[in-house]
Amino acid sequence: MTDVTYDLLIKGGHVLDPGQGLDGTLDIAISGGKISQIAADIPAEEAGRVLEIRGAGRHVVPGLIDIHTHVANGAITEGVGMGNCDPDTIGVHSGVTTVADCGSVGVANLGVFPAYILPNAKTRVITMVNVGSYAHTMPGPADVSSLDDINRDALVTAAEHNPGLIAGVKLRIVGPAFGEIGEDIITKAKAAANDLGVPLMVHIGDFTAKDAASAARRGELTRFLLKTFEPGDILTHLCTPNSGRVLDPSGRPYPEVAEARANGVVLDSALGRGNFGIEVARRQAEVGLYPDTISSDLTALGQTFHSLLECMAKFMSVGYTLADVVRATTSSAARALGLTDTIGAIAVGRDADLTILDVAEGDFTFTDTTGTAFQGGYGLAPVYTIKAGEEFSPGWGTHPWGWLPASA
Repeated sequence: MTDVTYDLLIKGGHVLDPGQGLDGTLDIAISGGKISQIAADIPAEEAGRVLEIRGAGRHVVPGLIDIHTHVANGAITEGVGMGNCDPDTIGVHSGVTTVADCGSVGVANLGVFPAYILPNAKTRVITMVNVGSYAHTMPGPADVSSLDDINRDALVTAAEHNPGLIAGVKLRIVGPAFGEIGEDIITKAKAAANDLGVPLMVHIGDFTAKDAASAARRGELTRFLLKTFEPGDILTHLCTPNSGRVLDPSGRPYPEVAEARANGVVLDSALGRGNFGIEVARRQAEVGLYPDTISSDLTALGQTFHSLLECMAKFMSVGYTLADVVRATTSSAARALGLTDTIGAIAVGRDADLTILDVAEGDFTFTDTTGTAFQGGYGLAPVYTIKAGEEFSPGWGTHPWGWLPASA
């Protein structure tokens, strides 16, 4: 009788890990929450349990990483700020093993993460603090209304009292103050991130800037931002149709975009409910401007409309391959978070973070921020999530009928 060597064997799956060059039928053996072996035809008798992967469109990929979410569930008073998601609802029960919360809270309520959210989440949660003192709890659309809203001393104090917690600083270029002192706000936010030794993530796309002059001003600020950025900083909402997008009025990327990318700046898509225009995404693909990462920008309301997997499928409708969108949510996302040694890869010795998903072919209908409907040939749905060897089944899905977008 063969001795049991592994706790769990995932057998017969199409393993797709573009970052590791894996693309084919392989077995994955797991022991003690770690990946022990990756090979073809590992004997089933060597494992205590066997999960057999069946289905032509079923793939095993590294645990998906969503680098832009809002999971400060319970930290924000209902009806005052935007609602946040439960990290496991949009995490391990949605095929996602790691989420980054991007500025849902500021220094005044950052403590909710170590005290309440992190101890109760099975999903790995990375925390970025909003540069504004109260972040999205503030009434109205703006997080920063004056330079006084950025308290660098308080941010340093928060970091000192929560060592290792703050992985980034978040700023939104939204609101009237940016018309007058936008450069000063960006400069001070960047200095605050430098104080902590972490990247600055900046939201572009200001839905409040409606007139031509305000729109042109937001374009100026985006160009200034790109020149201010340093390696590892993150521009989020690459495909926004709102004012401040990275395309000039003729539809060409500003020259600062290529310069920033060459300098190590991360270009993140972060679709959300308010910052994805299909025509912008198509135009960017035409000129070779591709996001480094695909993320969801999910909020409590947004999770009833889409998921990270649906965001990936939207880019497949533009012409991206499955390998492209998996790379953007695994190895590239891990690199953006500075965690390439920890997550984003199927490799022996790593935590067994895996996503099993179905690729469904069909005629699916998606909707962008502007309400424009568009068609795609693929839908993606989670089948199973494994986080450090622990297994999770998916929830019902984001639509009344489940995970897949509506059929045309």
